[in-house]
Amino acid sequence: MDRMILSALVIWVLVLTLFNFGSSPAEIKEPENEVRAPAFFTHDSHMESLDCKACHHRIENGENVLEEDELDGSDAMRCKTCHNQDSSIDARQAFHRQCIACHRDYNNDGKASGPRTCGTCHPRKVPEDAAALVIER
Repeated sequence: MDRMILSALVIWVLVLTLFNFGSSPAEIKEPENEVRAPAFFTHDSHMESLDCKACHHRIENGENVLEEDELDGSDAMRCKTCHNQDSSIDARQAFHRQCIACHRDYNNDGKASGPRTCGTCHPRKVPEDAAALVIER
C-alpha cells in the first residue's frame, strides 16, 4: 500500500513538472545572452473575446480604475507608457505576467487560449498580418 502511494506521488510530481503546472509567469527565466524576436500580438482577436480592462489598467489602491474612454489610441494607453525602466514592473515583465497567466488560465479552463511558450509569442518570422502588432522590447 505504501509503495502505491509513493508511486502515485512520484508520478504526480512528474506530470506537474512536465506540464509546468504551478509555476507563475514571473518565474520564467530567459537566458541573459539570448535575444528573442519581438512578440507577435493580434489586438483585434483579443478585442473580440475580452473586455478592454482585462489587459489595460490603471491601478489605484489595488483596483483597476481605468475608464474605457481613456483608451483613445494615444500613447497613454500603451503599456510602455507606465511599464518602463523606471517602474517596479517593466514592459517585459508586465507582458509575461499578464499574457502568459491569462493564456494558462484559459487553457486550464479548457478554453481556446493563446501561446504559452517563448517561440510561439516570439516567432523567428512574424506573419504578414495587417491586424497584428509587433510588441518591441
